[in-house]
Amino acid sequence: MVGCWFGAMPTCHGAGGLAGQYKFGGRSGGCVALLGVAKLVLGLVLGGSLVGIMEKFPVGVLGALLLFAGIELAMAARDMNTKGDAFVMLVCTAVSLGSNAAIGFVAGIVLYVVLWMRNYGRVKPTDLPVQVDQHP
Repeated sequence: MVGCWFGAMPTCHGAGGLAGQYKFGGRSGGCVALLGVAKLVLGLVLGGSLVGIMEKFPVGVLGALLLFAGIELAMAARDMNTKGDAFVMLVCTAVSLGSNAAIGFVAGIVLYVVLWMRNYGRVKPTDLPVQVDQHP
């Protein structure tokens, strides 16, 4: 929650809904506020009968919305610049699917730190400053 104050994207409950809103055109906090107001009005006006209406809602439409939200969230993989970053992402995903998100998160952090420490002392030739000969 604190990360949102600094521009981070929510990655827990609600991230799929937010990604879906973004995919379908919502670009500001106003769309979230309008959705909240619409849900409150529906709940207050329809009350308990809203459950019956929601049960009749086509599951295929919800599946399509979930597909687009998942694709939007998966676009974060485009930012993986190295094989090491992609490996950390895949391990984090696999552990999260096999156990839970908290353990996957910890596994991803630990793996990232291990890979970073392994490469800490190495200097690539491209990272060295260019030496210009000052003497004729």
